[in-house]
Amino acid sequence: MMRSTNPARGHGAWPAEMSLSMDDHAQPIRMLLFIRQAWGLAEDLALPELSPVPGTGASAMPDEADRHLWEQRWIRTWSNAWAGKAHGPHRVPGLAAMTAAAGPIGDNDFWTHQYGDEGIDRLAFEQWEQMFDPLLGLDLGPVLQSPRVEPVLVAAWERGLADLTVVPWAGYCMHRLGDSHLVTSFETAASWSLLRQALAEWIRTPLG
Repeated sequence: MMRSTNPARGHGAWPAEMSLSMDDHAQPIRMLLFIRQAWGLAEDLALPELSPVPGTGASAMPDEADRHLWEQRWIRTWSNAWAGKAHGPHRVPGLAAMTAAAGPIGDNDFWTHQYGDEGIDRLAFEQWEQMFDPLLGLDLGPVLQSPRVEPVLVAAWERGLADLTVVPWAGYCMHRLGDSHLVTSFETAASWSLLRQALAEWIRTPLG
């Protein structure tokens, strides 16, 4: 779910215009993470472990193409999914090279619109999503308003932070997608100490 929060509302010490858009749904990205787990694709990419780890049921890589081609398709779709979120140049999680600005990503760029459901156990995917449903709609208000988070949050906003995407990754995560975008895990977003650490790291981590 994409929503905008104004952590400054009712908090006069913060800039009145300060806001942060948060996406804790990001289903196309979740689907790609599920496929990678189920089919064993792109295992050399430096991506965090999933949390919770999905049961993949009857999912299996289709015989329509060989593993190398499926991996190329997966990486291309993974890059496109993040390009649809980024504003300007960005670095896709797991990929080393910078990616130039891209236009809006349409539905036809997502995995199931391109390749269908073959090889994906949709029931297993839905059961996995239900495992972290309680995490969706996290009320970040108390975390954002913690006096231990406030200063670094304002500092990150002053340096351009406008978007936060939360992904079902394990433990502490900080990825600087672009000059206005932080990607992190549910565990990090829900903890004042971990979020403070992620914001501070986002500030000092160059994109290029």
